[in-house]
Amino acid sequence: MHIVGRTKLPKSAEVAKLYLQCNDKAAINYSAETPEVVFALQGLISTNSYFNSLYETFYTKYTSLDRLFYLLNLEGDFQVSVTRELSSCVSQTNCRQLLSREKFFNCQLSKAVEIELPDLQQTPTAQGRIYFELECLSQVGKFRESFLATPQLPEREVSLAVVACTFQKEAFIKRTIKAILQDKLLQSKSIEILIVDNAGTLSRSEFSDRRTKLISHRNVGGSGGFTRGIVEALSSNRSSHILLLDDDIELESEAIYRAITLNEYAKNDLVIAGSMLDLSQKHQLYEAGALYNKAPRNREFQAFNIVRLHHHLDLQNVSNLNLLVEAEAIDSAGFYFLSVPRKIFESVGLLLPLFLKVDDTEFCLRIQARYGNDVIVAFPGIAVWHEPFFAKSSIWNYYYYRNDLIVQALHGTLRYTDAIAHFTKAIVSSLLVFDYKNARMLIQAFEDYLQGAKILQHADSEQWHSQIVKLDSLCQTQHVQYHDLPSHRSSERGMTASLMEKIVSLLTLNGHFLPNVFTQDKDVLLWQTAEHADRRSRAFRKNRILIFKEGGQCLYRNELDKSMGIKLLIRWIAIAVKSRIEWSKVTSEWQQAKRELTSLQFWQRSLNLEKSGLEKSEHQDLVVFEGERK
Repeated sequence: MHIVGRTKLPKSAEVAKLYLQCNDKAAINYSAETPEVVFALQGLISTNSYFNSLYETFYTKYTSLDRLFYLLNLEGDFQVSVTRELSSCVSQTNCRQLLSREKFFNCQLSKAVEIELPDLQQTPTAQGRIYFELECLSQVGKFRESFLATPQLPEREVSLAVVACTFQKEAFIKRTIKAILQDKLLQSKSIEILIVDNAGTLSRSEFSDRRTKLISHRNVGGSGGFTRGIVEALSSNRSSHILLLDDDIELESEAIYRAITLNEYAKNDLVIAGSMLDLSQKHQLYEAGALYNKAPRNREFQAFNIVRLHHHLDLQNVSNLNLLVEAEAIDSAGFYFLSVPRKIFESVGLLLPLFLKVDDTEFCLRIQARYGNDVIVAFPGIAVWHEPFFAKSSIWNYYYYRNDLIVQALHGTLRYTDAIAHFTKAIVSSLLVFDYKNARMLIQAFEDYLQGAKILQHADSEQWHSQIVKLDSLCQTQHVQYHDLPSHRSSERGMTASLMEKIVSLLTLNGHFLPNVFTQDKDVLLWQTAEHADRRSRAFRKNRILIFKEGGQCLYRNELDKSMGIKLLIRWIAIAVKSRIEWSKVTSEWQQAKRELTSLQFWQRSLNLEKSGLEKSEHQDLVVFEGERK
């Protein structure tokens, strides 16, 4: 038997329902050296859960697996029921098919109970989620683990290089590496771990396992750090697949094991995109892949918009899990967990040197353009916990709006009117709440995009980023107050502004164009969440705005500076007008540079690497973009 996956037990009660459903006569023993479920008579557990369901559609569509078994390690007497829940049923209760039910007596942990699953269904209307339920028939019983196994031989051998890029996230990265190394089942697989430390704060002595290699490097951002590890993996020629992992995740190591076995049985090359669970609300799915430049409802083109699939889906509600059964095409996935076959890097090239943000989206767009819609797959149950993007509020993040312009220019979707409308809205929105730092970052981003590809081809990315961070200190009217948080939400939260309020707010830029005599020396509190924000018109004629972003631990205090706000607005208008003349030329320059910017030769120069094991002649003709290979 070859093990395809495991039924994992939760590490804490906080996430228990993502793994198992239990009645009051079954309890998970978290303190045991090997986690286990302890039963009394009539104790019942079910793997009808996010992590431990078998999502039938994905196995039939993407793998050659057609014979599967459950191997259960039990102690005591049990009734085992295997159920399929049809994908077409979201809230109905009559959509469950009992596939098998069998009783087993005098079970011993040392000898696994085998249960063969029926053939996986090939027709969409008959497919669903498969899970098992255990009912204890003895006075006491134990369940320690179970495996999903097959007698089928793998289609191919898979060896995995795990590339983790980190910058001052020592605790996270050490915990991630420890989870991988201590997973006993992963020890049977061919794995090497490459840790690229952009901050130089990690010690080689902390990664002494022969499977790990620490690469200390200057801060070249996420794209540079990941590429450094990718080049190392490609050069060693030991790995068939490369897994990219962010440094600020909580990892369920089973996700790596499943990614390996899915690739072993895959019908074709797959890019496996892990889903992102919300680290602040661990039962919520933040995204299962995404769509770039799409409108949320009709999925038609909408510039700069990202549709996060199954955003904020509550995974504790088992009826919601049926929404994940259908395989959806995605064109964007994050580097928090992305498994990529080696040959895809050799075909489409390395990452774009964007330092931070959108490099993962751009890479996925290239893969989709080369291989089609079905190659990038978000398998349910393969996921990591990650801090939601809304909670990351560094001011310099707004500078990297620049990267959206670059990506869209490279892929031929950037239009002048879309870009101006998008940036104008973001800049005016910032000025309405006296956020001059954000407005300045956005204007700087647009100006730098207009410089063309030389800002990536010749600039030192570390020095460039340092200059951007320094812009944060230029404004003396904005402050951050830590540990001084509002005790309640704004009383007017959720109310919508009237048309007149909006008009007056915009025409006066919330008081920027009013004489001082009309402004009030008062504060107003604005509450923001990922989806909603208090109306900005409430700041009209106020001298100070306090902004609290839900999920954060600080209060932003912005003071009205009429001179600065008007200067930034005039600067933006001048740039917007001037850029109309240069637009086509700049776009063409970016497109001409796209081949070089993702080539091995460019990255060797940028990272100051000696000639790698990949010979130039081997790689140079393999770096292509959409339209360059016929």
